[in-house]
Amino acid sequence: MTNNSNINQQALAEQTLSLKQLRLEISQLDNELIKLLATRRRLSRAIAINKQADLRPIRDQVRERELLNLLVEKGHVEGLEPHYVTQIFHAIIQNSVQLQKQYLQSESNPDETTAQLKSIAILGGQGSYSYLAANKYFSHIQKSYVACASFEQVINNVEEETVDYAVIPIENTTSGGITEVYDLLQHAKLCIIGEEKFPIKHCLVAAVESQLAEIKQIVAHPQASKQCSKTISNMTSSKLSLVESTAHALRLVCDDKTGQLAAIASEESALELDLKVLLPDITNLKENSTRFLILAKKPVIVSKQIDSKTSIALSTGQKPGALAEVLLVFKEANIPLSKLESRPIPENLWQQMFYLDIDANILDENTQSALKKVTQLCSFFKVLGCYPSDNINPTQISD
Repeated sequence: MTNNSNINQQALAEQTLSLKQLRLEISQLDNELIKLLATRRRLSRAIAINKQADLRPIRDQVRERELLNLLVEKGHVEGLEPHYVTQIFHAIIQNSVQLQKQYLQSESNPDETTAQLKSIAILGGQGSYSYLAANKYFSHIQKSYVACASFEQVINNVEEETVDYAVIPIENTTSGGITEVYDLLQHAKLCIIGEEKFPIKHCLVAAVESQLAEIKQIVAHPQASKQCSKTISNMTSSKLSLVESTAHALRLVCDDKTGQLAAIASEESALELDLKVLLPDITNLKENSTRFLILAKKPVIVSKQIDSKTSIALSTGQKPGALAEVLLVFKEANIPLSKLESRPIPENLWQQMFYLDIDANILDENTQSALKKVTQLCSFFKVLGCYPSDNINPTQISD
């Protein structure tokens, strides 16, 4: 009762303040929060340095669970709902994990983290989802972009060393794998050095405010079109035209002043290019993310303190049960398989190329032993890259 009484008295006192005074107090609190968050980040980096000395994993989910439970209890005393507290601190913990991963990777790969400007090849250019994902992944370095008209051109730019990196989409949670990219990876003389899972929230955007009935044509990348097909068909009868990238669609809309042309793109891109959002969140399924790969000419060393993935391309020929033998090797080595994709081999009728992601570090002896056994079972085998996993699952606490 005492706590509720104190909260009610505080609420009554706040009602007597003017709106200007209330906003001033909130701004002061926000400034203090920013300083506290910055201090917490510095301590998180210090913890990474401390853990580096004795090779301890960067995540301690027992400690995270204890921390969250304690914070929920303290929040309850202050009248804060458990969901509110956990939502905030899940974001803070995730950022802390990312910061520690970046530090350990920079220590393992000092040449990759120099201060010099890095160039990145992407499909389309400014406004594309590849551009947004690259901005997020490379937020900690100086960068410039090279816009490309095709996935093949993106890869060629890195192979020819005209750029440092490529950021390329590989799969989407609603429309599946991007088959052209899988086929290109098989022959590319590049290494996967990272991944970025980017939430996709498509909008219908135009250069001027328009009613849906005024829109005669919608331009979109094929993947974006597929991911919004049901919503678009239910809301408009406009003609849908496919273009090579979301950035291209945005350029077409920017040049249109009739109000009859719209594009499927992100809200971030619309704001950046001063476009109008006619319809927000038009994706068929609300949970929609695209996984992007970061490619480079040389591999990176992944710290053993970090959760990592190794991507592989292999073919087993037409021997019955050959793929099962490969999968059994990983099972016996206790190596989780997080992805299995198949693609036909055009030059070999009825044969398949398999693309696998295993949750393992290629530096581990257990992983090397398993891969050696798998190689002996395959007619074709290629490690596409070993890189830090982008999976940071929130630590769950009891109700």
